[in-house]
Amino acid sequence: MCLGIGILRFSYTALLPSTRLAYHWDMNFASILSSANLLGYLIGAFWAMKLPQNSTMPRYILLAAFSGSISLLSCAFSGLSEIWYIFWRVISGISGGLLMILAPSIVAQCCKPEQRLTINFIGFSGIGIGVLVATLFLPYLDRISTQSAWLILFAFATVISMVIGILLHIFKSQLTAHAPQSDKITAINGMYFSLLIVYACSAFSYVPHSLFWIDYLKNTLHLSLYDINLNWILYGSGSALGAITAYLLARKFGNFTTLKILYAFYVVAILIAIFASHPIFTFISSFFTGLLNPAVVFLTSYTILSLYGAAYKKLWSMATLSFAITQLIGGLCFSALQHFGISYHHQFMLASTVLCLGTIQFFIYSYAQQKRPIQKHHSQ
Repeated sequence: MCLGIGILRFSYTALLPSTRLAYHWDMNFASILSSANLLGYLIGAFWAMKLPQNSTMPRYILLAAFSGSISLLSCAFSGLSEIWYIFWRVISGISGGLLMILAPSIVAQCCKPEQRLTINFIGFSGIGIGVLVATLFLPYLDRISTQSAWLILFAFATVISMVIGILLHIFKSQLTAHAPQSDKITAINGMYFSLLIVYACSAFSYVPHSLFWIDYLKNTLHLSLYDINLNWILYGSGSALGAITAYLLARKFGNFTTLKILYAFYVVAILIAIFASHPIFTFISSFFTGLLNPAVVFLTSYTILSLYGAAYKKLWSMATLSFAITQLIGGLCFSALQHFGISYHHQFMLASTVLCLGTIQFFIYSYAQQKRPIQKHHSQ
């Protein structure tokens, strides 16, 4: 999770302004690269969904880890063909999509049911840790070259990939011994589709902060380098706290109540970005959008696992695929809005509105289900 989402995805967002300047990219090409990464994520999610749930999964995790690491190295060199950067951004996205589905699927298959909440929390906390790592050296970008920043990330990602390779040996025998009973998806009820809708809405609404936040702070609000760095560090710090926040709330209030709380706050966290009268608003938006994304990803994943058990890989793949498709649509949509001169303020309003609609339908469906307990479909 740390490598696939935290570093492979967010390093580009963090380094976009300095890379654009150093490599003389215009905004249109930067948007194309962002969309290429989202397309790769979609391909990776679809590929992972089609892979068998057996002992071959670790091979694909290693392939994704090292390919993603090389994609970071590819961005360390300027003056190359545009196709070069587009290709490696697609590879980075594919790697992220594979890791996002295969890593939790392996752990879910091999751990005891009573340990799933804790182990999922530990795993998905890697997203926030990776985002935090990608932000740590931002205050020093005026002292090091853009190439050095990319090389640092490549070195870190390579070390993580080697550690993953060592740790994966733990699962080889377990994956053979604990083969899933069936790949069939059975007894999907309306709750899954309600979760799917609000999760997809969060993917669309997440795009402005995940791809264009630094550009907004620098070129629209014209904040100082200190304020921009502080915003991004707050984003990374919030991301690091996302999974633990969702974990503690879920232990206290339960999965569904916690998801309602998180999505409601997510709407506000995105909308508050439009208030530019004082930097405090961007600080709040940075911290809480950073916190809430890994929080809802973790808790949505765990909720699907707790409800549907053996079908988790297929259903989580479908959820990640819907997230990737909606995110790609969002990336193209927001890039088009920028091309036509629509302000960032209007883009944040659109993002919060879409998430608000998704959250409302989730509230309504959950309320309608209160009189009828949700059946669990997992094997103990």
